[in-house]
Amino acid sequence: MRLTLVTAFVTLTGAVSCATEPTATTPSNGTPASSTGARRDGAITVVPLLRTAPLATSQTVSAQIGTLGGRLSLPGAGLTVVIPPLALVTPVTITITAPAGSDVAYEFSPHGLSFVAPIVATQDLSVTQARAGGLIDPLSLFVGYYPDSSSITTVTELLNLQVNLSAQTSTALLRHFSGYMWSSGREGSDSASAIRRPVGRGSLGASTDNR
Repeated sequence: MRLTLVTAFVTLTGAVSCATEPTATTPSNGTPASSTGARRDGAITVVPLLRTAPLATSQTVSAQIGTLGGRLSLPGAGLTVVIPPLALVTPVTITITAPAGSDVAYEFSPHGLSFVAPIVATQDLSVTQARAGGLIDPLSLFVGYYPDSSSITTVTELLNLQVNLSAQTSTALLRHFSGYMWSSGREGSDSASAIRRPVGRGSLGASTDNR
């Protein structure tokens, strides 16, 4: 029985990976290679990716998601989140909020919620400064995890991004909830590549390790 369950889980994990991985994508040069996140001993301050048009008010979406998974989206903010099957063991009401303003940042709740399998968060870059021909190179982007909503540019974890240049989207795998910000660099640094990141495994793509 144990062997059967293990086999089923491996099969499902592979199916979810194939189904959610974007096509014709390029690993972001600015991201760490571990999709589980590169935790740091100390927090760092990052430069937020900005929207081309600020959100006049915060935008929120909520849905109860069970073991079969589900999908939430904030069209006005350009975010889509897919929760794969078996990522949750019991039904949970998930809420995502895009704060008003220009920063590409999101509050996910319940805070502290962890997933058995990572969820897939895709940001539309065409509504940001990393759009085609924009001020920011999309390949310099990464995602920062911020535990304190009162200081969203202070992050303690860095996450991979997979960039689809033709579709102008970027995708990250999230394993737990609180706040996440799309970032283009570290405060006081010319680019995101100034952050030293460890080489890991399990990423959406073979990211470049810029040291």
